[in-house]
Amino acid sequence: MIAVGAIALLLLVLPAAVAVRVLALPVEWVEAGITFVAAVLGGVKLIAMAWAVSERFFPAHPARGVAAAD
Repeated sequence: MIAVGAIALLLLVLPAAVAVRVLALPVEWVEAGITFVAAVLGGVKLIAMAWAVSERFFPAHPARGVAAAD
């Protein structure tokens, strides 16, 4: 939980630091960071969609599937 909070604070402060030139990063690093974040978010989205589809086709409890069919 602490790691997630630290990453969230870093993502909050880092764009502002780059914008006011407090932290001078090479353009390639910024592009790589944006690409990495986009890839992670896309992966999480694909995992969530696959999980939702699998729950639809393979319900956890057979009784729930029978009740939904009625």
